[in-house]
Amino acid sequence: MDELQGHIAKAIDKFRAKIAEDENLRKELADITRNVNVDTTDNEGFSFILDKGEIKDFKKGKLPTAEITLHATTLDFKLLFTGELKPMKAWATKRLKFDASLDDVMRLKKLIS
Repeated sequence: MDELQGHIAKAIDKFRAKIAEDENLRKELADITRNVNVDTTDNEGFSFILDKGEIKDFKKGKLPTAEITLHATTLDFKLLFTGELKPMKAWATKRLKFDASLDDVMRLKKLIS
């Protein structure tokens, strides 16, 4: 497992703990299914499925179709995970881009905060 994959796996574990303790979040995600790509612009990237409050099938490589795609370099994703780069600064400086609906962007913000 490479460093970025490890950071994403830890974030997934954090999400699982959050969903286990937050009934409102579980209810909000109960009917939501989204394919998610983490597009590292300098290698193969990662993907997973957010399925009714559960994260499934986390793996290297991108899904052919995704409702949510996050784009950044491997280094910028690592800096985001370590807190050395703040998400709003990364977005404002175009180091982090995303393809998603506004609703999904707001959900993502809840999931990572």
